[in-house]
Amino acid sequence: MIFSAIGAAVAGIGGLLSSTMLAGGIGSLLLKAAVGIGLNLAAQALAGKPEGPSFAIQGQLQSGGDVPRAFPLGYTATAGSLVYANTWGSEKKTPNAYLTQVIALSDLPINSLVGLWVNGEKVTIDWNDTSYGSRGYPVKEYWTGPGGNHMWVKFYDGTQTAADSFLVNTVSSAERPYQSTRVGYGVAYAVVTTQINEELFTGFPQFKFEVYGLKLYDVTKDSTAGGSGTHRWSDPSTWGGDGDHLPAVQLYNLWRGLSYGGKWLYGLQGVTTARLPAAHWRAQIQKCRAVIKSGGANVATYRSGAEIAVSAPLGDASEALLTSCQGRMSEAGGVYKVFVGAPGLPVASFTDGEIISTEEQSFTPFFGLADSINGIAGKHPNPAEAWNVKVAPPIYRADLEAKDGNRRLMADVSFDFVPYADQVQRLMKSALEEAQRARRHTFVLPPEYWILEAG
Repeated sequence: MIFSAIGAAVAGIGGLLSSTMLAGGIGSLLLKAAVGIGLNLAAQALAGKPEGPSFAIQGQLQSGGDVPRAFPLGYTATAGSLVYANTWGSEKKTPNAYLTQVIALSDLPINSLVGLWVNGEKVTIDWNDTSYGSRGYPVKEYWTGPGGNHMWVKFYDGTQTAADSFLVNTVSSAERPYQSTRVGYGVAYAVVTTQINEELFTGFPQFKFEVYGLKLYDVTKDSTAGGSGTHRWSDPSTWGGDGDHLPAVQLYNLWRGLSYGGKWLYGLQGVTTARLPAAHWRAQIQKCRAVIKSGGANVATYRSGAEIAVSAPLGDASEALLTSCQGRMSEAGGVYKVFVGAPGLPVASFTDGEIISTEEQSFTPFFGLADSINGIAGKHPNPAEAWNVKVAPPIYRADLEAKDGNRRLMADVSFDFVPYADQVQRLMKSALEEAQRARRHTFVLPPEYWILEAG
C-alpha cells in the first residue's frame, strides 16, 4: 500500500521505485510523479473525490453511548466526552450551587494536561494552590476575591488505580451515584467543578483541553533495536520523550498497534519487528527530529499532533499524518516503511540499453490542465486562537500561472495534524514545488532489478 505517490528521476533510482511482478517473473518499475506531503489528497479534491474522515480539533463536548473511543497524539486539544455530571452543595441560600463534570480526554494514558480554554479564552490553572484539597486546583481567572473562587480542575493521566474520592464522597448522590468502582483504568480525564455566579457564567461553560498525547515507543531510544536508550516495546513504562511529537514515531506505533493491558485498541495487530525494519525507521525518525530554526527557536523539522477516533480507518489516519512530514509510505512483501522529507540518495542506476524494448512503455511529459497545480492554500489548527481552524497565507506563483495560460489552479490542503504555522508554510512551499515534477515513465527492466523496493 502506498499512501502518497512515490517519485523518482529516471537517471538515478533513489529508492523511489514501486515494483510489481509481471508474467515470467519480470519486475516492472513504475516511476510515479512525486506528490510529496499529500497533494494527492488535493488532487482528489480537485477531481471531486470524497474526502476521508476529518482529524480537525473536536471543539464540542460529546456525550451519549455512541461516542467512539479516541486518543490524542502529540500536542493537540479536545473538548472531550462527558462521562458524568452532577450538581451538589449550596452557597449561602443557593441550593445546588456547584456543577461537577467528569470529561474523558483519551481512552489511553497520556502525558499531561498543558492548558485550558474556557468559553474561547485561555485560562491559568494554579497547580501550586492545594488549599482546596480534593476539590482540585483553582482557575485564576475565576477568582473574585478571598473565598470567592468559582472554578477548579483536576486531571488524571490514565494511570490511576482508584476512583476520585471527591466524586465518590462529595459529588455523588442517590439520583446520580458515582461508585468507588469507577476508576477509569487507562482513561485520561479531567474533573471540572464550577460554582454558580451570574456575572461569570451565562450558561454552561465550554472547555477545550490542551494536552500532550500518548507516550510512545521510540525505536531510536531502544538499545536492543540498534538505538540508544531504555525504551522497550514490551514495557510501556519506558516509553515517552520528544519522539511523542514526531510523525514517524507516531506512525510506527500506529502500524505496530496500540493496546492497553494487553488488549488491542487501534492500528495493526500481530505485526512483528521484522515487518517494520528498525534501521530504516530510525533514519526516518531522525529526519523528523533534525533541528531547524523556526520563529527564532530551535525546533524539530517535522512535528505533529491531533486526535484519532478508533472509528477512523488506519489508512486515513496515516495519510493525514503523512501530510505533516512530506511523507510517503510503502508496503513490499508485508514490510512497511515510511519515507519523510526529501528523497534519499540513489541506490541504483540503469541505461536505455537495459530497458526491455519488447515490453510496453509509456511517457507522460506533463500533467493535463485538469491535474495541474500552480498555487496552494491550506488550513490548520491554531493554538493561539482557541484551536480554531486558521487559514494559512496562500502561495501564488505568477510564473507558473503564465505557463498554464494565465490560469490560477489552486490546491487546498487540510493540515489537521500540524498546529504549527511555520511548519505549514514550509510544507506548502515544498508541496507546490513537488507538484511541478510531472514526468512519468513506465517501462520494464530485467529480473535483477526485482530486488529494488518501493520507496
